[in-house]
Amino acid sequence: MPAPVLVALMYLVGLGIVYPFLPFQALALGATPLQVSLLLVTDTTVILLLAPFWGRLSDQLGRRRVIFLALSTGPVACLLLAYADSLLLLFAARACAGISNAAIPVIQALVADSTCTRSRVSGMANVNSAYGLAFIIGPLIGTVLLGAGGDDYRLAAYGAGAFSLLSILLTATLPRGSARRPVSRVRFVVLPPRSIVAAPLCLAPIAIMAVLSFAYASMDSTLGMWSSRVLEWDARDVSLAFTAAGLAAVFSLWVLIPLCCPRFGEAWVTAGACTAMVLGMALFVLWPNDVAITLALMLLGAGISVCLSCLQALLSKAAPDTVQGSAMGFNHAVLSFARILGPVWGGFALGSLGTGWPYLTGALLAAAALAMVMWIYRPLPRALPVQAALRRE
Repeated sequence: MPAPVLVALMYLVGLGIVYPFLPFQALALGATPLQVSLLLVTDTTVILLLAPFWGRLSDQLGRRRVIFLALSTGPVACLLLAYADSLLLLFAARACAGISNAAIPVIQALVADSTCTRSRVSGMANVNSAYGLAFIIGPLIGTVLLGAGGDDYRLAAYGAGAFSLLSILLTATLPRGSARRPVSRVRFVVLPPRSIVAAPLCLAPIAIMAVLSFAYASMDSTLGMWSSRVLEWDARDVSLAFTAAGLAAVFSLWVLIPLCCPRFGEAWVTAGACTAMVLGMALFVLWPNDVAITLALMLLGAGISVCLSCLQALLSKAAPDTVQGSAMGFNHAVLSFARILGPVWGGFALGSLGTGWPYLTGALLAAAALAMVMWIYRPLPRALPVQAALRRE
C-alpha cells in the first residue's frame, strides 16, 4: 500500500471508531436532536474553511510538512473526546478533528504529484478506498472498545487517538517534497487561484462532484429514519447495509477502475458510475424491500466512490502542477459544503414532502450529473478527409 494511502487509512480508521458512538455520547450529555445534528457537521464546517488553506499552503511549504501539521490536532481531538463532560468539549473535539480532516486533500495532492497522468485515477482510487476500508474496520474495533454495555466512550476515544498518533508517525515515510515557490509570508486564503477559477475543465469536475455528493449525503443522512419507517430496520440492519455498500465501494476502486479506466477513460467510467447512482436512487422509490435496498446501497457506494475518484483524476490533470494542492483543497471545501446542505434537504424532504422525495431528487440530480459528464467530456468532432483536403487547397 502506498505511504500516502496508509497515512490516510490509519487516520480514517480512528474516525470510523468515533462516528458511530458520537451521537450516543452527545445524548448521554443531554444533547437535543438539533444539537446532535450540529455536532455532526461541526468538523465538516471546519473542513470547509481550512481545506483550501491547507492545500495552498502545501503548494508553498511542501506536502509532508502540511500533512504533519494538520494531523497533529487529531490526538488532541481524541483526548478532548475522551474527557468530555459537557457539550462544549464535544464541539471543541469535533472542531479539532475538522482541522486534521482537512489534511485529506493534501494527501490527494501528494498522490497527484507522484503519479503520471495514466495512473492518476488509480492513485485517487487508492486514497478513496481508504474511506471504505476505514469505515468497515473502524466500527468493528469501536464495537469491541465500547465494551459490553456499549458506553465506554473513553476507551473508544483512546483507541481512535492511537490510530491518529500512528498516522502522524507514518508521515515520516512520505516523500519529502519541496516548496513549489518561495514563501514570503503565509496568509489565510480560502478562495482558489485564478488559474483554477478560469479553467472550465477544472470547475466542471468540481461542480459534478458537488451535485453527486449532495445527492449521496441526502440519502446517507435519511437512511436510518427512512428504513425504520418503510422497512422496520434497526441500527444493526443499517450498519450491515452500509458494510455491504463499503465492500462494493472497495471492490469497484480496486478492481473496476484499474480494469475499465485504461480502456474507456475516466469520463466514460464516470458516466457508467452516474448511471449506477441513478438506478440505486430509483430503487428506493420503485422497489422498497430489503434485498432491493441493499442492492441500491451497493450501487450507490460503488457509484459515488468511482465518480469521485475519476473526477478527482480529471481535475488533477486539468489543474496546473503549481496549484495541485489549491485545486484539491478548494474541491474538498466545495464537497464539504454540499455534504452540509444534503442532509438539510434530505431531512426536510423526508419530513415535509414524503418518504420518497430525498431519493427521487437524488435520482434526478444523478441523472443531471450524467448529462453534464456526457456533454462536457463528449468526443470532439474530427474534420472529414474531404473537408481537410478542401481546406488544404
